[in-house]
Amino acid sequence: MVPFTLVLIVATGAVPPGAAAGVYLVIFTAFSMFGAAIPLRWDGQRGMAGRIVRAGVAPSSYLLQRAGAGAVLDTLQLTPALLLAGLAVGASGGTLATAVVALAVTVWIAGLVGIVIAAASRSLTETALFTAVTVPLLAQMSGVFREPAPGSYQAFFESGSPFSALHTALLEVTNGPAAGGGVGAVLWAVALPIAVALFGPRLHAALGRVNRGGLEGA
Repeated sequence: MVPFTLVLIVATGAVPPGAAAGVYLVIFTAFSMFGAAIPLRWDGQRGMAGRIVRAGVAPSSYLLQRAGAGAVLDTLQLTPALLLAGLAVGASGGTLATAVVALAVTVWIAGLVGIVIAAASRSLTETALFTAVTVPLLAQMSGVFREPAPGSYQAFFESGSPFSALHTALLEVTNGPAAGGGVGAVLWAVALPIAVALFGPRLHAALGRVNRGGLEGA
């Protein structure tokens, strides 16, 4: 209900139509990334992640299974909000179907990024801070806050950004046909799980690390 309520506020006119796609993207990606990073960090610090691996699950398998399950749940929870955003502006069924696929790919990527953030941080507070910084940075790469000039290096980064597919799909939902593609998102969706599989043991081992002197959570 939280993302649905936030989207309802935007869809009923709280944000100008030209900026709505960017707001939706930030809501969806923040929901997924925070939802992946903070619970994983908490389970790592409590020892739950360690107990699962000691029970016989390989670290890489555990992290990828967790990311996959999280992506399915996030897609199911966010799809009603996405459909609301489309119905509010009379988007076509085909456009909404494309947006749902882009949403599924994006929450998969966001969940994997959340795993990396959880492993890189030293406390719940640091995890929240790193996630709060990462979401707008990746959104900026996707052209959410400023449309880059064609042929510029910003446009190059946008084409390869992990959220490019969802941003393009949301622009089409809210404002009509939009230029762009999902090549960058597909590359991230393939490269990130490979990286997590390769570095799974190291990422998993880092989940239980809590360094005194860092930004320690509750």
